[in-house]
Amino acid sequence: MPSVSPLRAFGAPRVENPFEGRTNTRRRRAMKEIARTLPRTPGVYFFYGLDDRLLYIGKAKCLRERVRSYFAETKQQRPPKLRRLLAEIERLDFHECGSELEALLLERRLIAQRRPILNRQLKRFEVYPYLLLSDEAFPRFTVTRAEPVKGLHEAIADDETDEETDVVDVRLADIHTSTPLESAPHAGEIPGLYLGPFTTPRQAYWTFEAVRNLFPLRSCEGAIVPDEQGNGCINFEIGHCCGPCLGASTHAEYSAVVKDLLRLLHEGDAPQLARLRAKMEKLADEWKFEEAAKLKLQLEAIEHVAARLRRLEAIRNRNNVVIVQRGKYSPAEAPCCSVFLVHCGVVRKHIQVRDWELDSKTLKESIRETFDVSYDVKPFTAKEELDEMLILDRWLQSHGNELCCAWLNDRHSHAWAGNAVRRLRAWARRNATVAT
Repeated sequence: MPSVSPLRAFGAPRVENPFEGRTNTRRRRAMKEIARTLPRTPGVYFFYGLDDRLLYIGKAKCLRERVRSYFAETKQQRPPKLRRLLAEIERLDFHECGSELEALLLERRLIAQRRPILNRQLKRFEVYPYLLLSDEAFPRFTVTRAEPVKGLHEAIADDETDEETDVVDVRLADIHTSTPLESAPHAGEIPGLYLGPFTTPRQAYWTFEAVRNLFPLRSCEGAIVPDEQGNGCINFEIGHCCGPCLGASTHAEYSAVVKDLLRLLHEGDAPQLARLRAKMEKLADEWKFEEAAKLKLQLEAIEHVAARLRRLEAIRNRNNVVIVQRGKYSPAEAPCCSVFLVHCGVVRKHIQVRDWELDSKTLKESIRETFDVSYDVKPFTAKEELDEMLILDRWLQSHGNELCCAWLNDRHSHAWAGNAVRRLRAWARRNATVAT
């Protein structure tokens, strides 16, 4: 007689997982046959499971080849998420797009709206965590609150990683981190400079710990009130605060530390960073490699947040471009072009053009209206806007030199909109599948 589980002996019911079981070979073959009938066009595909629950949303440059790759026979070990997907898929659906860029943007929007079970990226958090440097006489340095998606079942393997998670996120595991003693504020609750964002709270706290060891700024809430007995808090005792409430640091000295931090974040250089690097090299020369390795991890964390902040600033400054792509083909209508007006790294308008001769004037006016407006940069970037900025930046790094992109960073005359339209019209005429 088989042994009974100790939990079963006390009457604990076994939690039934509807996603258990082996892959249904017959069903996989049926799905493979369906995948062979898909069009060879860009688009977004959907995998549905038990009770028509949405399992996964993906994008593809070629729908047929991408979906068929899921059901290909292989002897290699598949990732846990893919094994679960193949075991539970009941049907698939797709949505055709005119171009790869349109599929990328549509996938992001659909994942945020429909919350598929197996899509981890782009839906884990409603608001990403930031490092906050408040706008006060003695600025407060802390971590903002990460707001995960409520009521969402996350069934993701531990070995999976996010696309935007840097290698530093894994290597910093040896750094001892501790959350601030005070409650973390919400993003936008306190005016100030928001540094980041970070894809995980763990990565934010790692960076917070490394920066606070180098720049001892206060993290306590409220105004600075001197202690009558001259006792400092625990952060002052362990060297994580320079003690402005005790008079250990004047306003000028505190402001100098803040300026050094801002200089590091915007320019990548600061006296504290040079001293930390010199200390690391000295420990390495003395064969104290473990202590030197900890300092190296702190340097990487600080340089990581500085590079992330500079990247967002560069995206806003350089990604001002008009992009024309193939529109979705419809047999009942004439072929069209999809025109994306990207200003400050975000798609401000999406226009469908079917006749360049008739729509050129309207397109010129739309370009002028979009790029003549100066958009206010918020202290922190909303999650949806940030995801779109990163998607567009990766796409422009690969396709920005093609004729379909008209960059509008250097505008010296009022005719810049007309020049962009003429260039894009010439690109459309060269493509027989796009031109009207």
